[in-house]
Amino acid sequence: MEIKKRKDRLRDIHTASVMMSAEKLFEEKGYEAASIDDIAFYTGISKSTLYVYFKSKKLIWDHIVCKYMEQLLEDAKKAAEGKGSFEKRYYKLCFDIADKFEAHPMFYRATLGSIPMDMEQEIYKKIYEVGEQTNEAIAEFIRSGIKEGVVRKDIDVYPAVIMMWSSISGIISMAIDKEEYLKLRFNMTKKDYLKKAFKMLLEGAL
Repeated sequence: MEIKKRKDRLRDIHTASVMMSAEKLFEEKGYEAASIDDIAFYTGISKSTLYVYFKSKKLIWDHIVCKYMEQLLEDAKKAAEGKGSFEKRYYKLCFDIADKFEAHPMFYRATLGSIPMDMEQEIYKKIYEVGEQTNEAIAEFIRSGIKEGVVRKDIDVYPAVIMMWSSISGIISMAIDKEEYLKLRFNMTKKDYLKKAFKMLLEGAL
């Protein structure tokens, strides 16, 4: 039993080390340019040892994406369960997500992309579960807005969840990608644009 515990601890340590090294390399080089050899080298293990824990670079990537999905889930739970008005929680959710996208755009954008639904792989089961939990948290958040009278009573909650999530993410991505254009064309800072766009979403779509 003790031997198994030691093996599990060693697996956890190696898994975390590989993910940490891979995350840095992906952000520095990009997914395509960062190789398994690079990841093994920066982790300080052999490639054969790395393959004991991850069968492919794609699986390493998806484990990292799942970590970022879990962070978004925490934000969604805070919005659903937090204190204060719906509007206050809404803006906190929006700007918390914006801060995350700003810090790690590659991985947060990946949370919106297509992910394999191979349920034989534990990581894809986890990704599916985290996604569903996030949707439920946002649905509960929207219901709290209905109770407050801020969100329309006739709104179809689950399509609204997807619309809200994709709209917030799209607004943030646009602000990051078009920061110079916004400043030149409209004399708006990125933060000014985010405030206005989040307000328009709240007032128009919900």
